[in-house]
Parts: sequence; structure tokens; C-alpha cells
Amino acid sequence: MLARILNPIRGFNPQARLFFIVLVGMCFVVDGVYTVLLNLYMLRLGYGTEFIGLVNAVGLLTFACVSLPAGILGSRLSTTLLMKAGAAISVFGALLLPQAELLPPGLREGWLVILYALMLAGFSLFFVNGAPYLLNVVDTAYKHRAFALKTAGWSLAGFAGSLLGGILPGGIAALLATTLADPAPYRLTLSLASGVMALSALCLLRVRPLPRAAEPAAAELSAAAPRKRLELTSSIMLVIGIMTFIRLFQVAGTATVMVYFNVYMDQHLAVSTAMIGAIAAVGRLTGVPTALLTPALIDRWGIVKVILWSSLLTGLCLLPIALVEHWLAAAIGFIGTLALTSVRYASFVVYILDLAPRAQQSIMAGSGEMAAGLSFAIMALGGGLLLSLFAFRDLFLLGTLFSLVGTLTFALYLLASKRKRKLKPAL
Repeated sequence: MLARILNPIRGFNPQARLFFIVLVGMCFVVDGVYTVLLNLYMLRLGYGTEFIGLVNAVGLLTFACVSLPAGILGSRLSTTLLMKAGAAISVFGALLLPQAELLPPGLREGWLVILYALMLAGFSLFFVNGAPYLLNVVDTAYKHRAFALKTAGWSLAGFAGSLLGGILPGGIAALLATTLADPAPYRLTLSLASGVMALSALCLLRVRPLPRAAEPAAAELSAAAPRKRLELTSSIMLVIGIMTFIRLFQVAGTATVMVYFNVYMDQHLAVSTAMIGAIAAVGRLTGVPTALLTPALIDRWGIVKVILWSSLLTGLCLLPIALVEHWLAAAIGFIGTLALTSVRYASFVVYILDLAPRAQQSIMAGSGEMAAGLSFAIMALGGGLLLSLFAFRDLFLLGTLFSLVGTLTFALYLLASKRKRKLKPAL
């Protein structure tokens, strides 16, 4: 499987390959190690689901709030500059966050909230500007393959990080002659992983800025051109708004699972840390072949059908977790969610970027990631509050409902667009 990823990567230019290396290093920590261990680390520090939900919500809300400005700045300044700044900020936050254990309780809470928010703010700057950068650094004919590889690399990095996050704390605990009830093994694992993230981010120093878009031709600067450009911009902004709304709901199911799956397994089903890490790793690994299959699925069925079916099935994968209180059912639902999320993300991102001209692609990417971050934040904060009143089942059912709303809204948008195209010649 690793060869299937590395061989196609060799076909891309050096700038694209550098981007893939940095992406893997960043996601190894943010979407791998931290996904498995951050909540467990806070549990070992004595915090409950309400505070864990708060930390996740503030961090994810920060990701959401930074995403749109990141896209706007990327379209006005440089996507490359924003990627480098974001990676540096994210590494800084990731290196400092695990040191919360060394602080007194009065300062520890603020440290966890602020540093996690800082890490995700930097990751937002990097991730938002990475999508348009990759789209413009590869040939148009290879864009679907490039984003499939991006998603596969992301999933593979998450797999490696999740696996390490599940195994390494036990080894460190043995070396320290302590148990996994002690927060120290989690702190040291998070610190070591963040060092890997810092090393990979150094590759961005060799990434060159993209060439500026060509200036408009003189004929476009006629008196009628400003009005035409204004109408085009208004139309694009309307599409950006619709896609943002769709993604806000579309991502909710995945957000619910990714934020609370480890808490559910640890607190409700009493599953070991190693098993949680292994399941998370398998889920990430399953996302690799499904991401690599996405270009073939698009060629066979079309990008619209791939988005619709992957979005629908992603939401339905939460039902085994909600309705069957057994670790195997939860594992199946979790793995299915991550596998189908890879297909949905790889296809949907290319779809929405193609809806915007190059000058607005960073804004489209920023608004999409803002919606995803906001969805994660809402489900994290709302989930923490919901769990204080209801059960995990209710939380996962709510995530399913929101995902289905996003899928239905996208289907309605497609129907409205198709009808508009049919009526246009008669106008």
C-alpha cells in the first residue's frame, strides 16, 4: 500500500512532493497522535467531558474563525507565505501544549485551551492555503489524483500517529515504572510526536511561491467590465455561501465520531488505550485505499454521484455506534466513517474549488474549512453539554441527522442548478 502512494508521488514535481511531506508530518500529529491522546491526557489530568468538550470546541472554533481570513489573505498575499507561517505557529503550539501537566491547576486550564487553539490556528493557515497551492502546482489533468494522494497521505499519517499514540504511552509507562493512569506517558508521547512535526515543517523552507496570476487583458478594462466582474463576484460569493452551509452539516457526523470516539470507548465501554489507538489507526489506514480509489470512482460514476453517496453513507455509519453498545460495532462504525470521509473529502474539495476562478480559490477553500472547523466546534462543545444530560447514543444520532441534512441540501442545490441551466436558454 505504501508503494501505491509513493510511486505516484514520484510523478509530481518537487514542489508538490515537498508539500506532501509537510502535510504528512503535520497530520501525523494533529490528526493522528493528538486525536487519540489529547482527550485521554486530559482525562488523566482529572478533567471531565465538559472541560474536554470546551478545549476541543475552542480549538476547533479557532480553526474555523481563522480559516476564512486565511483564505482571503492567501488570495491577496501568498498561499506559500501563509502555509509557512501556519506551520510554524502550529509546531509552536504542539510543542508547548503537553507541558500543561507541569503547571499548577490554576494555570493549567488556560494553558490547555490557549495552546490547543494556537496549534489549530496555525494548522488552519497551513491547511486552507495548501489546497489551492496544490491545485495550482500540479497539471490540471492530474488534479483528482493529486487530491486523492493528499487525502491518502493524510489518512496514512493519521494511521501512523494513531498507532503510535496507542502503543507508545504503554512503553513509556513501563520505562517510568508507572501506569497508564498517570498523565506522564501521554505528555512524553505528545512531546516526541510534536518534534517529528517540527522536523517535517522545515521542508517548507524549500517551497517556492506560486507565480502571480496573469493580469487581465486591456480589452477587459472597458466600461462594461467592472459591472461584469461585480456580477461574477456576487455569483461566486453566493455559491461559496451555499457550499459553506452544506459542508457545515455534511461534516457533523465525522466531527462527532472523531471528537468523542475515544472518550466513548474509554469511559463507556472500558476499552484499553492500546485498543483505542489500534482501532483509530485501522480507521485511518482504511481511508488510504478509499482515497486512492476516488479518481477511478469519479471517472466511472461522476464526481457528483461520488459526493452524494459517500456523504450519505458517512452519516449512516454512525448508526452502529449509536444503536449497539459493543466495542466491535463502534469500531466498525468508526472505521466506515473515516474510510468514506476520505472519498467525500477528496471529491468535494476538488468540486468546490472548480466552482471558483483561481483568484477566489483560496476564499472557497477557507470558507469550506471554516465550515468544517465550525462543525467540529459545535459538535465538540454541544457534545460535552449533551453528554452531561443525555447519553452517547443521543450524541451520535444527532451527528447522523446533521450529516443527512448536509447531503440533502447538496442534492437540492444540484436540482436547482440543473433546473436553472434548463431554463436559461429560454430567458
